Amino acid sequence: MKTLILKTEGLSAYGLQTFDVHRRVNHFPTRSAIVGLLAAALGITRKEQQALYELSEQIMTAVQVNQAGEKMMDYHTVQNFRSPDGKIQKGTKPTYREYWCDSEHTFAISADATLISKLEVAVKAPKFTLFQGRKCCPLTRPLFERIIDESNPAIALKKLANKGQLFSDIEGENQVARIQVRDKLTPVPRKYAMRMVYVSGEMMKSEQGLANELT
Repeated sequence: MKTLILKTEGLSAYGLQTFDVHRRVNHFPTRSAIVGLLAAALGITRKEQQALYELSEQIMTAVQVNQAGEKMMDYHTVQNFRSPDGKIQKGTKPTYREYWCDSEHTFAISADATLISKLEVAVKAPKFTLFQGRKCCPLTRPLFERIIDESNPAIALKKLANKGQLFSDIEGENQVARIQVRDKLTPVPRKYAMRMVYVSGEMMKSEQGLANELT
């Protein structure tokens, strides 16, 4: 198992499922958004649900919010919108969409070495245009950072010693909370399953590191 490290900066909008006029953003990138980012790089379309699901089942993910940024609101009108029961409604509807300005995130994707190599090639030369949650949030820097010999994505991020709270599929070090989020892909389009997210704090400095700072 190896772990692929990715990095994004700038305007982002990783939302959760909603049919409300107020499209809120989540305070950390969702798992479905990470899978969508990788799928776009690989050239998998939204219609290829089985391929998306298989990709999702082959990886473990973690994300660190290095900088949340400042929240902003944008006003939109949409036509032929989807109602809470899934039906397309005719007419025009106003929506208010949130974004994070100047956000910074570091992603860790753990999988077998063959898939990680394939993903590395894809994120360096993506088949489709990549964006941070919504199409109006383009990448502002190269996505690829590095590959680490580590099977746990949360521990891989801790090894980088970056600042920020960490949200992972599996338990890591210095865990502070657990939350449930409905963002796990299923074989059925637009149907998501609940998953447990393990929240960790920043890496604690070593005693030697603290001593060096005090001397």
